Amino acid sequence: MDFELIIKPIVLVDLDEAMLWYESEQTGLSLRFFNAFEKSIESVKTNPYAFLEISPSIKRVLIKKFPYKVFYTISDSAIIILGVCHAKRSNAYLRKRLRILF
Repeated sequence: MDFELIIKPIVLVDLDEAMLWYESEQTGLSLRFFNAFEKSIESVKTNPYAFLEISPSIKRVLIKKFPYKVFYTISDSAIIILGVCHAKRSNAYLRKRLRILF
């Protein structure tokens, strides 16, 4: 079954912040980060149930080679990307953020 991909607007803010930081560290690094993000999303689209479930309705996939996580949920016909977060963020921050988004 093909799922529709829905990306919450806050995800674009998260990505923009991360990409600005990576680009300030090294020219071209932001593009590598974005490409790794896209590969993670493609993996989710290919097999949305394969990744770690962090709560009954939220799953997480890691972005390879970068310390970031992508959080998503699956509805009947869609994969909804809820957020992108640095791996060092506290669990309290994640709970609060995902509660706001979901």
